[in-house]
Amino acid sequence: MPLLDLALVKRHLRIFHDDEDTEVAAYQAAAENIVTEYLDRVVYAEGGAPPSGDDGTAIEVTPAITAAILLVTGDLYEYREADPDSKGDAVLPRSVRALLAPFRVWRTVDPDYTDE
Repeated sequence: MPLLDLALVKRHLRIFHDDEDTEVAAYQAAAENIVTEYLDRVVYAEGGAPPSGDDGTAIEVTPAITAAILLVTGDLYEYREADPDSKGDAVLPRSVRALLAPFRVWRTVDPDYTDE
């Protein structure tokens, strides 16, 4: 289930028709995935409930997370093709990182851990 309403996303993108709903929904889903992966936690829709089996890091979508999703969706919508000048670095824009920083889970790694 999407974290944001498609109507909100379309208003953000200034789209006032239904012709691109499928594409916009795909960009929105990708943006939500990018944001939740960056946060390293489950994000659930406003008014929803944390998923069962939550490890205690799940968070309800906040205004800052909403803004970050909208910004990433806009970027994906506006720049539909790969940048030929890109050096392969996939870095979120500074504004998106600033919005998400307070909610990001930083996990420590045990230096003695081995996967045997």
